[in-house]
Amino acid sequence: MTPGGRANGSGVFLRAAVLMALSVAACLPGWGIPELDGTEGRRVRIALEMLRAGDWLVPMLGGEPTWAKPPLHYWLLCLCIEAFGPSTWSVRLPAVLAAALMSALADAIVRPRFGGLAGWVAGVGVACAPLVVFHWPTAEIDPVFAGLVAASIWTLACGAAEARPRLLAASGALAGLALLQKGPPYFLFAAGAYAVWWRHARLRGLAWHVVPMLAVASAYFVPLWLLRVDPAAMLAVANDESVGRLALFEGWRQVAETPEYWLRAAGMTLPFAFWLRAPRPRFGDGRDAARDVIVATCWHAAVLAALALTFFPGRPTRYLLPNVPIVAFAMAPAIAAYAGLAAALPARLRMALKAFAAAGVVVAVAAPFVPKAGPLAPALGVVIALGAGLATSRRRVVAFALLLPIVAAWTIGLDRARSWPQSSRTRAVAGAGLRGALDRLGVDRADLSTSGHFDSPLLLAAGLLPPGDESGKKPWRTRWVLCEAPKQEPMCPSDYAVRHRLDLPFKSFLLCEHVEVGK
Repeated sequence: MTPGGRANGSGVFLRAAVLMALSVAACLPGWGIPELDGTEGRRVRIALEMLRAGDWLVPMLGGEPTWAKPPLHYWLLCLCIEAFGPSTWSVRLPAVLAAALMSALADAIVRPRFGGLAGWVAGVGVACAPLVVFHWPTAEIDPVFAGLVAASIWTLACGAAEARPRLLAASGALAGLALLQKGPPYFLFAAGAYAVWWRHARLRGLAWHVVPMLAVASAYFVPLWLLRVDPAAMLAVANDESVGRLALFEGWRQVAETPEYWLRAAGMTLPFAFWLRAPRPRFGDGRDAARDVIVATCWHAAVLAALALTFFPGRPTRYLLPNVPIVAFAMAPAIAAYAGLAAALPARLRMALKAFAAAGVVVAVAAPFVPKAGPLAPALGVVIALGAGLATSRRRVVAFALLLPIVAAWTIGLDRARSWPQSSRTRAVAGAGLRGALDRLGVDRADLSTSGHFDSPLLLAAGLLPPGDESGKKPWRTRWVLCEAPKQEPMCPSDYAVRHRLDLPFKSFLLCEHVEVGK
């Protein structure tokens, strides 16, 4: 290797290290939230049950197989729990690593095609995107899925535009991992990419993409279906969790909420969407057509996914999480070209920055008098005011927009993590109360089960991993049963009596004991 080659290689590793460190720093406040929330607990509970059973082939929940999601995420959680123990830090590690690797990969792919500044914009933009900073560091499935989808779309875009089979094969392998992470939702994002690929090259080289994708997915599913599980029964459950959800479409209510959903989908692209009208750079080296295809592939993947999800019930923000890195990648060349201009800032932008600086001053002065504002909120106001005031060039405007989310993470995000144990969403006190109630009543943990979709973070906070019936329709068979308090009577079957009721801000739960009827 030549000295220049060694220097270039060391530069690649240095940039990757800087971007990965920045990603970890951006995720750190959210990573440090001391409790599991929402479906985080469900994912961790499944991993713990798989470890307890010593069976990594079949995901288990409540002692029964669960096919709602594929197993890759549970494998990652199991590996982290075995390596570092069961803690909130360890179970969120896969998501944080996905963000760090995704940031470095974005720079590595963008830089040789659009230039060094575009590479930095892509890497930093992915690392510090608001949704990455505040929603990424969880034990949930979606962050790792988003990283796999984005990496697959990026490599597919470059492989299709440049006719490079190795990149197409890499995109297929990543697609297979995405299918093992969450299943068919991958194709919501791939559909737009495939459309551009068809228009550009009639899917030339498709086998390089499809064969690795099928090979990765088949490496798990074929042995599973041959040795352990009836594929028809498994696919029926998986279908209910994906395409089957279309049956839950709520008619006019869903239609009425669609504008809000589209606004949310557009908001997820900030701050990148500020440069939507910025022209992409032209290099004049004969590769501009391929660069246009790369950008168009990413945009079509993001937009068609958002449109398709319009028809899915609920439409939570996490479903569109892959769009954040995909759009950051697509916008990096235009943002870099904008930052490289020496022209003065437009008058409207100068006025907007002045208004932003004034808003920062208001936040800094007023936040200490707002009861729910954390102690670090004034610091965010100061940074906003100073940053907007110092953004006197296009390059500084870009830096301010891209780095502001990480400042928000280390101010209001850090306040959120610190105050979590006192929030209405905490499970620690409730878990201790439930555990104390079980001890007072002399509940035998071996004779305890759950009925229905019980709150997994609460069970984990109480130190419980009981068997259960997720459907809530099977007859109760253990002496003690935990269930969510129904909105209407009867509260439990006639041969069970309520022994304890736990009322939390978000739900109420019952502990019922079997009794002999007539006594």
